[in-house]
Amino acid sequence: MYEQLLNKNKKLALIGLGYVGLPIALEFAKKISVIGFDVNAKRVEMMRNNIDPSQELEATAFVGCDIEFTTDLEVLKQANFFIVAVPTPVDESNVPD
Repeated sequence: MYEQLLNKNKKLALIGLGYVGLPIALEFAKKISVIGFDVNAKRVEMMRNNIDPSQELEATAFVGCDIEFTTDLEVLKQANFFIVAVPTPVDESNVPD
C-alpha cells in the first residue's frame, strides 16, 4: 500500500481543514495524492486559491502539492485512507465528550 500511495495509485483523504488539518494535508500532498475535505465552502474556495483561512501558512505552502480541495462527499469515495482532524467537543471540565 505504501508504494501505491507514493506512486499515486491510492489516495489519502484529510477530513477537516482547520489549523490542524490543513498543514497535515499539505505535508502529505508533497509526496502523495490527497483529497482535502471540509464542510465550509468559503474556506475550501480560499484554499483552492492558495489562501490559508487561518492565516498561519503562506501561499508557498500550497505550491507543488497534489491536493484536491472539496466539500463534495462523493469525492471522498476515491480515497483509500482517511485522517479526521475535527474539533473534539468537551464539557465544562474540558473532558472530551
